[in-house]
Amino acid sequence: MFLRATADPLLGAALPQFDQLFPPVPPAQQLQHTPTLIVAVLMGCLAMAFLGLWRAAQDFRAFRNIGIFFAVAATGELFDYFGSQTLYWSLRAITAGLLVAMAGAAMQIPRRSWTLLFWPIYLFVCIAVWFPNLSFTAPWPSLIAQVLLAILIVQGLTRKDAPDRMIAVAFLGYWLVRLTVFGSIKRLTAMKDYVSSIGGWQWPYPTTALTLAGFATLVIFIRALIRDRRDKQRMAAELAAGRAVQHVLIPEEVPAIPGFNIQSVYKPFGEVGGDFFQVLPINALQINNDSSGVLVIIGDVSGKGMPAAMTVSLLVGTVRTLAHYTSSPGEILAAMNQRMLARSNGGFTTCLVLRADADGALTIANAGHIPPYVDGKELQFESGLPLGISADTIYAESTFQLSPEQQLTLLTDGVVEARDKAGTLFGFERSASLSTQPAEAIAIAAQAFGQDDDITVLSVIRTPVTRIPIHP
Repeated sequence: MFLRATADPLLGAALPQFDQLFPPVPPAQQLQHTPTLIVAVLMGCLAMAFLGLWRAAQDFRAFRNIGIFFAVAATGELFDYFGSQTLYWSLRAITAGLLVAMAGAAMQIPRRSWTLLFWPIYLFVCIAVWFPNLSFTAPWPSLIAQVLLAILIVQGLTRKDAPDRMIAVAFLGYWLVRLTVFGSIKRLTAMKDYVSSIGGWQWPYPTTALTLAGFATLVIFIRALIRDRRDKQRMAAELAAGRAVQHVLIPEEVPAIPGFNIQSVYKPFGEVGGDFFQVLPINALQINNDSSGVLVIIGDVSGKGMPAAMTVSLLVGTVRTLAHYTSSPGEILAAMNQRMLARSNGGFTTCLVLRADADGALTIANAGHIPPYVDGKELQFESGLPLGISADTIYAESTFQLSPEQQLTLLTDGVVEARDKAGTLFGFERSASLSTQPAEAIAIAAQAFGQDDDITVLSVIRTPVTRIPIHP
């Protein structure tokens, strides 16, 4: 339990310094100070518990900070128990800074980096206590930490998150206990350094209160961790369901349509994106329709995750149903707009519907989407409001002619709004200059520039139709 002197002459020169660090403590005094050892062990257990939780959930960085604090605090209490006051005060200067860092992390106080400005003082006192002439600096770290801790507690009590406020209340109790350590408060309250208990043991109430606050914080954080993991599992299930829905709705292969070479590329930014597109042969869809061609629909739903996936499923289902009865882009957008009314939930949906006939005639209606490009130039035509905003919106149709071998390129704003590390946008000019490239090349260029949203690119090239002669 304590260190004994030895008569070994080989160690004689080193003994005075070693005894100075760990002077012999009589057994009776050690027994009297057993609560200090118990507190040190409890702090060590808290340190292992928090560090173990941090290993299992490294996104909770507060676990690491709290674990390091209690590990250093437990070591300091052990030095105090074994009589090494200099080492105790040296570590106490460090624990003062760690206490502030732990409290800020535990209460998740934003913008608390200003507390790091006081670390030079903690480190100075950590060394100064080894010199008798500078021993008067020993209380400085505790005074500074008490002021900083009060500021953090006030910020923690104003937090909206209930667990953060509960942790702030626990630290407030500890802060009030620490006030009694200072001489003026001690004289005013006539409190002693220890609280006497059964068997003559003297329990140091500041460290005891700190340990209790640590256990309260541990319980609160474990509950928060369980809730966080439950929420993440639910979100993961929603994302999996959204991916399954999107996998069904987004075509993996574009159907072969005579007279057109159509390419599609879809690169979602997250787990579940908000872009959608459909390529539907007209002659295979409509009843009593002698013309042939293709309907191309491209759109972007604001938002992500399961809500966006469900909106996409609603729109795609609407399009597929309407395409059996009409190939008019304006009528399709009008029906989609009616379906989206009161379903946008504060968001919006852009969409462009294009019909390309076998003779190259293009009919386009637009609901706030990026216009397509032909020969590197943006097509100019009237655009209506995004879907679901106004029931009175009319989507005018514009007509163009696509010559043989000309490429029509449609894309979503994930291409235009791609952003590099410097914050520069990919922009409309780059998009226009690349619009004559294959769809895959355009998508790869935007993704390499700095993908910041879902990227969808469709290219439609009119090709000559090979007719097989019929011999009489």
